[in-house]
Amino acid sequence: MPGLPDALASHLRAFREELAAPRARLRYAVIALALVLGLLLARGGTVPARSGALGALVALAAALLALDVRARRRTSGPREVLNHIVRPAAPAEAERARRALTLLETRDGTSRELAELHVARAFAAIPEGQVVGRARRLAFRFRVGAGLVVAVAAGSCAQNPWGLVEGADVLVARGGRAPVDLVWLAQPELSARAPDYLHRGERHEPYGEELELPRGTLLSFRGTPIHSGRRLAMTDGKVEVPFVDDGTGAVVARWSLADTAELRVVARFGDVVIEEPAHTRVTSIPDATPVVTLEGAPRTISLARDADSVEIPIRYHAEDDHGLREVHLVLRAGAREERRVLSRLDGETRTDRGGHVLRPTDPFFKRSHVPVEVRVAAKDNDPITGPKWGESEALTVVPPDVGEPEAMRLDALRAVRRAYVDALAYRLRHGEAGQDAIDGARLHELSSKAAERLSEVLGESFSGLRISSRLSARLRTSERRVVAAERKEATSKSAEARRGARAATEQMALVVDAVIRGLGHRDARTSAKELADVADDLSVGAAQARAKTASAAAEGARMDAAEAVLRGGQRQLERLGWLGQDLGEITAAGLLRVTRTRKEADLLHAELAARDLAARLRQPDPSFGSRGGGGGKGEGGESSGQPGQGEGEGDGSGSGGGKGEGSDAERAFNEAAQGLDRLAAEHAENMGKVEQALAEGASEEDRKALMEEAKKHADAVREAVRDLPSVGGGSGSWTSKGAASRELAEQMAQSLEQGSPADAVSGGRSAMAALEEAKRLASRGGLMRSGASQEILDEAQRKLGPELRWAEDRLAQMKARAQARARGDLAKHGSAEGQLSDKATDLLKKGETGGKGDGEGALPEPALDGLREAARAAREAAEALKHGDADRGQSAQREAQAKLEAARRALGSSNDDGEADLNPRGADGATPIPKADAHKGPEEFRKRVLRGLGQPAAGRQRDAVTRYAEGLLR
Repeated sequence: MPGLPDALASHLRAFREELAAPRARLRYAVIALALVLGLLLARGGTVPARSGALGALVALAAALLALDVRARRRTSGPREVLNHIVRPAAPAEAERARRALTLLETRDGTSRELAELHVARAFAAIPEGQVVGRARRLAFRFRVGAGLVVAVAAGSCAQNPWGLVEGADVLVARGGRAPVDLVWLAQPELSARAPDYLHRGERHEPYGEELELPRGTLLSFRGTPIHSGRRLAMTDGKVEVPFVDDGTGAVVARWSLADTAELRVVARFGDVVIEEPAHTRVTSIPDATPVVTLEGAPRTISLARDADSVEIPIRYHAEDDHGLREVHLVLRAGAREERRVLSRLDGETRTDRGGHVLRPTDPFFKRSHVPVEVRVAAKDNDPITGPKWGESEALTVVPPDVGEPEAMRLDALRAVRRAYVDALAYRLRHGEAGQDAIDGARLHELSSKAAERLSEVLGESFSGLRISSRLSARLRTSERRVVAAERKEATSKSAEARRGARAATEQMALVVDAVIRGLGHRDARTSAKELADVADDLSVGAAQARAKTASAAAEGARMDAAEAVLRGGQRQLERLGWLGQDLGEITAAGLLRVTRTRKEADLLHAELAARDLAARLRQPDPSFGSRGGGGGKGEGGESSGQPGQGEGEGDGSGSGGGKGEGSDAERAFNEAAQGLDRLAAEHAENMGKVEQALAEGASEEDRKALMEEAKKHADAVREAVRDLPSVGGGSGSWTSKGAASRELAEQMAQSLEQGSPADAVSGGRSAMAALEEAKRLASRGGLMRSGASQEILDEAQRKLGPELRWAEDRLAQMKARAQARARGDLAKHGSAEGQLSDKATDLLKKGETGGKGDGEGALPEPALDGLREAARAAREAAEALKHGDADRGQSAQREAQAKLEAARRALGSSNDDGEADLNPRGADGATPIPKADAHKGPEEFRKRVLRGLGQPAAGRQRDAVTRYAEGLLR
């Protein structure tokens, strides 16, 4: 070795040779132990654990390096070798050699050759055996230490040999994922269970392959752990589902499939996971949104112009991949939406077909002045992500302008008036002395054209608006007069017949003109009030735009929409007669103010202008009084005779007054219709009085006597039906009818016990009818094909029949006694019935003659027929009641009431399709003020209720009826 004397280098060499192998073994053992402990520590996976393991390994490397440096320093020179190698083995010889070395270092004149010789002899005197012996003792210690270290490392490995691999993998992990994949499960299995609403059940799927499964499927991963004690989980990289022991030595994890995922088995070590190399990619198939097809969509329908808009058919086909719950009709207009249920399903039905009909009179259309989207929406039964709605394409329904249907109706009536005026003009220019002769074919053509046009108009729908049935009846009555007069003219050819036909045609023209004026006035007022709401919306939009409570674009669009509706309504108002033209000009002027202020960005004055317009339209009165003077209320406009600016223009209508024949016919019709309504109400009231008189005639003593006698008969009734089935076996079986008969018979028995023979007779008759039906079904076979069923039914019928006859006899006896007691009241009510018959006769005469005696009826023939039959039935009822025959009298009363209602129906309703009577106060505009004692309906009702409460109550609901009646009186 360089720098050392040969003798000392020889000792060092021998020392190292003895220690080289043991020292290497100890070094390697320590490295192995440190590595094992570091990897096991790193297996914890946490940041401190991995940092500690890495730090330990670095510290070990630094320690080994430091030991190497220290060893080199201890053998770097003779003095270091003597101190660290030789002295521990031979201290005396080492001391001599050290002193000899000092001779080489001194400069006192000593010969260097002699000093070197002395040092060489001192080194040669060191006993090599002692140095080697010490080396061997150290080697032994190293071997023992290496053995102990190896034993500790081996023990650590034996306890968890696979943990070293795991620790190494975890130690070098990045981003929480180990770089080397390891297998964790043996014999892995995968089963998939689709959601319950799919009804597919559970099935096995291949593990480690790509799958396509419905969303919400429950995936079960099962396998046997290769290494126990590991925290295994199933993950898609975001969510982990731990494996749990299934009790058989295997583990299982259940994954609910949501989105498409790549699933892997991982073992978690703190913050690090080690994945399996195999993965299962599962594509999630979401539940599809229902597909809805609406026939004809997309399409735009204009209610004012499309000929097929009388009805809007909604035919749909909804389909879902798994099942439907509901189908709705969805109507949207701007921010408004309304849903109507078309179908409710069980969630299993995959397709649904159906239909619906929308009419222009639909309330949603009536309230909408902007286009309405009509769609059909279907909801599925997805319980995983919640029900989803699928919508069809839209049918866009464009509603008419405000007042447009009314204007169309008036235009149609004007065409009818024009046709009758043309026929009248022809008659006025022909047939008299000095005039051309009448061309019968031409006259027939004109008359037929007018009649056909009238028939078309009466049956036509104007964007859902029709002429009311009462107005139709009035016009048809006048038309029948014209037809009758023309037939008489055709047969007699006399001048009187011609004058009669001309007068009938003139009256028809006047009637139509009166209808046009009345409708125009009322429609103008109604449309103006609707436009007032739109003007209010315009003012609200201006206020919100000024306050900046919403976006400027949204408020601008709202105001634009309101202005568009107002402009359309203003155009239609001008078609609704003189009042409509007046209100239309007012609307146009208000819109000019709004438009001007909006252009100047003066939203405050735009709001004020809109409010002023709304307030004016809510009082749709003429700007100037219709009977002179300044602006006043126009309530009398229907018959005021205001000159028709545009009403009579170009159509020959010269009617300007309100006192002509048209007004007379209108007044006669209204008076007859109102008289018929009053007569029907009075007759119904008299019927109630008769019933009350009979109820008061029944005595409490009779009822108590009946209850005592009826108890045994009630028991007999129950015994008669005891063998009948209590529960039916289906609607088509005899047992069902038998069970119904038993229940009805038990009700009869209960009524007998409560002293109510009328209810008992009603229940008994129904029970006998049910028995007959049961016998018919039993004879055809069914659940009991033997004769036993027939025997049971025959026996029940045989026993129940006498009890029913007994109840009928008792009921007849009680009625006879009640009639005898109430004979005086019945006679009084009979007199009242006779007076009502006389009223019906008088009303019939007025309806036939129009109140003028000229043979021209005010009422249509069906109404006259009903009045005629009602008067006859009322006379019969009066005679029967005067003679105390309550049964015949009440039967005749019911017939008379039915005929009166039929006559009212023949007149039609004044309120159907949104119509109202054109002259509800009478033709002269006067409103009759009733006297204080003129109407006693409420008082009479109160008296009847009090009398009824004073009678003995019967039935299971008697307490509830009593409470209800007392509540009415309060």
